[in-house]
Parts: sequence; structure tokens; C-alpha cells
Amino acid sequence: MSTKAALKAAKAAIDSKQWQEAKEQATAALEKDPNNYFAQLFLGRANDGLSLFDDAAKAYNDATKLKPDEAQAWLGLRGMYESLGPSKVEENINVGLKLAEIYMNADDAHRSQSAIDKLVDHARKHGTKTQYAKALATQLPSSPVYPYLEGRIPNPAATYTRIAEIHETQEADTIKRLIDERRLRLGATLDSTTSSVKNEVYASSPLEGIYEDIINWTNDDELRREYEEKLLMRAYETLLVLPSGEKAEKRDKVMKLAHDMVVIKHPYLLAWQIELEWRSSLEVEAY
Repeated sequence: MSTKAALKAAKAAIDSKQWQEAKEQATAALEKDPNNYFAQLFLGRANDGLSLFDDAAKAYNDATKLKPDEAQAWLGLRGMYESLGPSKVEENINVGLKLAEIYMNADDAHRSQSAIDKLVDHARKHGTKTQYAKALATQLPSSPVYPYLEGRIPNPAATYTRIAEIHETQEADTIKRLIDERRLRLGATLDSTTSSVKNEVYASSPLEGIYEDIINWTNDDELRREYEEKLLMRAYETLLVLPSGEKAEKRDKVMKLAHDMVVIKHPYLLAWQIELEWRSSLEVEAY
């Protein structure tokens, strides 16, 4: 049987959901032509139908390597990953973003936006909070499709705000859990444990950067002031738990943030306390 005949038979078997027959015919086609895109694609669909998901993923991915900018194999992967729910959320995000890029390059804004919407919705329903935040990031200016979809996807400030809320909740839970785990260790005190845990969590936290992005992107003055306060508070709290030899740069940032608020007469008590007490002490030290 020729490659063309085997492919035709595989397609007919797929249409009638005869998955084993489809697999055999696709395999036969690949034996004759190992670099045949449609043979790999049909093998992926057949294995997917047989619930051989690892084999299906391999065949679909092999097809994407042959024709990276063809949507069909990527769509096969997305359909399979969506059907697997929580187990393949990360993979689905990556595939969905690739589809959005393919449709962008084809100047199909509707499908490009739909690909992003679908991956975000899937992560929201089936993923962890971290995975949901990663999915939301495909809507941000750092995403390769943002310039093309700008105006069709949420304003970056709204997306950054949702991501910030996710990290705030996760970090609060992590800090509480770690304090509860470590406070009973021999020689530990609540204060020292709390300081150590916060320093550990804050060191890897993206929140200061996210707060700055919200401030830079929002057109809402009230929201901007809210996140300027949050940024100052987080920088201040981080400063408090830093080792003494690592405080200088963070102290300068805290003082600048506070000074900027005082200059515009923003009524945030922490900013005024820092400006009046810290700057006054520096001026006294200068004499």
C-alpha cells in the first residue's frame, strides 16, 4: 500500500472512530515516509482515541517539529490536554500560546484571542494558583502576542492586579505555614522565626515588581495610590527582615517611595513617619 493510500485509510478510520485501525494505517504510512506530517498527526489522533496519551503527545509533537507553524497538530495537543484537566495545565498553556502566535502570524485576531482566552480559562478551572498566574501572564506586555492583541485582551493593570492577588494569598499562606512548622524548633522564638521566614519568602517574591507594573499601567488614580501604598509597605517590611549588611539599597528605595508620597501630600501615615523620622535622623547625623 502506498503512503497516500495508507493516509487515506487512516483518515477514514479516524472519521469512524476506529482508533486501532487508524493507528495501524498511520504507522504504515510512517514506515514508508517517516517525515510525513499527516501520518504523525493521524497517529497522534489514533493514540489519543485509544487513551494512549503519552504516545499521542509524542506523535503530535513530532508533527509540530515537521511543520511548526501548522495549527492542526497543536490543536490536537490542546484538545487532548484540555480533556486531561488538571494533569496537563502547564503543557496546555504553552500550546495555547503557540496557537495564538500561529494565528497572529496568519493575521487572524479572533482565533489568536480565542487561543489566549481558552488557555486562561482552562488554567483558572483546573490549575493551581501558580499555573493560573502563569496563564494570565500570556495577556501581559511581555507576551509575544500582546502587541497584536492589545485592545482585545484586558488592560495590563487589571491582569497584573489579579496576579498580585494570587501571589499575596499564596505568600500569606506560605508564611503562616512555615512559621507554624518552625516555631517549635529548639531555640526558636516567634520573632526570630517570623523574621527568618519573611526574609526567605520575600527574597523570591515578585510582588514589588508586580506592584510597580500596576502603578505604571493603570489609568485609575485611586488604584495607583492603593498600590503605591502596598509597594511602600512591602519594601518597608522587606527592609525590616533583611540582614543588617544587606539593608542599604532597600533602605534607599523605601526612603524614595516615602518621599515621593510626601511631596504630593498623599495622606499615608507610614510615608510621613519615614520621611519625618528617618530623614530628620540623617540630617542630625550630618552635623
